[in-house]
Amino acid sequence: MKTFADNRIVTLSAKTGAAVLAALLVVSICLSVLKMPVIKADSEIMVSLDSNSSNLGPGDIVLIDVLANKMPGITEFGPIKFCFDADKAEYISLEMGKELVNYLHNETPEPGEITINVMDKMMNSDTEGSSDDESSASLYSDDQVVLFTIALRLFPDCRGEVNCWLSELGEFKAGDTTVEARIGSGLKLPIVRTGPSSDATIAQLKVRGTSITPEFNPNITEYHCSVERSVKEVQISVLASNRWAAVVITGNQQFVLGDNAVKIDVTAQDGINHMVYTIHVVRRESNIPENSSLVDGEGKTYTFLDIPEEVSVPEGFYQTTKTINGYSVPVYVKDGVASVLLYLFDGTRSPGLYFYNINAKTVTPYEIDKTVIKESGILKVVDVPPEIVIPDEFKPATYDTGTIILSGYENEKGEFICYLSDDSGNRDFYYYEKSTGAISRYRFADKKAELLYSYLFDVFLVIAIIEAVIITITVYIVRRMVSDRTNPRPKRV
Repeated sequence: MKTFADNRIVTLSAKTGAAVLAALLVVSICLSVLKMPVIKADSEIMVSLDSNSSNLGPGDIVLIDVLANKMPGITEFGPIKFCFDADKAEYISLEMGKELVNYLHNETPEPGEITINVMDKMMNSDTEGSSDDESSASLYSDDQVVLFTIALRLFPDCRGEVNCWLSELGEFKAGDTTVEARIGSGLKLPIVRTGPSSDATIAQLKVRGTSITPEFNPNITEYHCSVERSVKEVQISVLASNRWAAVVITGNQQFVLGDNAVKIDVTAQDGINHMVYTIHVVRRESNIPENSSLVDGEGKTYTFLDIPEEVSVPEGFYQTTKTINGYSVPVYVKDGVASVLLYLFDGTRSPGLYFYNINAKTVTPYEIDKTVIKESGILKVVDVPPEIVIPDEFKPATYDTGTIILSGYENEKGEFICYLSDDSGNRDFYYYEKSTGAISRYRFADKKAELLYSYLFDVFLVIAIIEAVIITITVYIVRRMVSDRTNPRPKRV
């Protein structure tokens, strides 16, 4: 009876354990399903090729779009391998699609093949503390998207047709999810023209250091851009649609303030067709970018201003352009001096020259009668804090250096010191060597230490004298005792 009851208990325990394990397994599966990213069937991406180029002939530029039928939040994709007939064309360049402005790419071209990898810029940025939405890709589109456009140049002996195709897509990732992507249609580009080209268009147009508006289109012949006041010429990059088209650029040098018309004259290979593209380059009257400002280490804001011609700058400084706080602005610099001179407005005082230490982010007004310029930095005369006591031997004095009149202190020996602040905000006393003009940090002698040393010297001197006297007396007594023992005195009877 007992054995039967024990068997029932064992059986019941086994069934209970199995039920619990089954429940845990179901919960685990449900949780894993909930956590798994759901990839919908309609999220599949089809990547194909397309081109609007027509009437192609030897020497022509061919623009080929690599298209995706949709972009369901893709953060990175590749490597995509774009292939073409290596004996009929050569690779020229790659431009990202207009909608992929938030993506970075790298390309590896080889004869007949280009490998491209693309990643959302935010994948390379520090997203710590950001939400999942902030760290995802910026482009979601259910419509067709141009991933990038590849430019090929047909060889002079190109005949028949040029084949272009995709041999590999790599992976398309949306965060941690991989979206299925398939290779679509390729391209067969027929070479139909055998005689001279009549194409007088250009395929690419860029102005170094600025951007043009509207966006470039071979059929639009007029553009606008602007440059800083300091810019008097620009480099124009032009790629003719046909290898043998003649391109002449004029007007891109010796700019005047205001509008400057740069002409790009293109003559087709046939010598008949002709096009002129015009870029209106506005040379701004101000060297300062609009709404540009500087924020120092304490959070105070200064506005950049153009340096007036009548402003007097310290000797040894020369004008150049530097990027300060993200803006390209005119500055005065001196070799060996970390600080630069800027013309600023602090919102209250009149505009003027300020020293700006790029490393310490300190802004110090330039005052000609209070500023000492060393080879290694900038020093400015400031008031001595009330808690600092000047030794009695130093009396208030001034010294004319020939450049400025320094206010400071002088002792009976003719040593001149002054209290200065460097361009990092550190303050201290400095010794000015009158004969050489050299300036260095100065430390006052510690009078307490001198008195202590003098007292200790006197004490040790007294102790030494006492010890000498004791030693002398001791030696005398010992000698007397020895003498008495060796030569005893006769006793009187």
